[in-house]
Amino acid sequence: MDALQLFFKESHHLSQGDLSYLVDHFEEVSVTKGTVLFEQGSMVDAVYFVGEGVMHRYNYVEEGEKITLDLHEGPCFCTNLESFLEGKKSQDSCVALTDTTLYVLQKEKYNTLVNTNVKWSNFAKDIIVENLMKMLDQLKTISNKSIEQRYLDLLKNNPLIIQNASIAVIASYLGTSRETLHRIRRKNILV
Repeated sequence: MDALQLFFKESHHLSQGDLSYLVDHFEEVSVTKGTVLFEQGSMVDAVYFVGEGVMHRYNYVEEGEKITLDLHEGPCFCTNLESFLEGKKSQDSCVALTDTTLYVLQKEKYNTLVNTNVKWSNFAKDIIVENLMKMLDQLKTISNKSIEQRYLDLLKNNPLIIQNASIAVIASYLGTSRETLHRIRRKNILV
């Protein structure tokens, strides 16, 4: 639970008692590369904190093409919020691209936590808002940068993703073709 404790300690400055109480609601799980956390069309009944490893969130469009929605490199949260919070079927799937250490908060433990008192309810909402804001910042960054700039940022800030995701997955994540990504990579190797 070290990664989870460190995350909450650094980002939310919890007391040791609150930190222990919160972490007790999570279960540490190790999964192997290729493990599916949830699939498109299923119900998501957990929030996952990725301690170490890389996760791939994707869906299939009508033409059968696999579209990468996000790549998560720990430490970070990963789930389908709409399915988890509203009980709707997930519109995406999530699979481990590496052996991964996860901290799992099951729906019933989440409900216990947020129904304990207003403090924990507000804390859960704050975590959700922080993650939504992170996604908005990511979208702003993506919309203001070229594909090459986005690739170089990914290379600099998320080396595990670059090392473990296929060219097709990275290209889909960046919103480009594999051929364009190959040209960008070749250009930047020669520089």
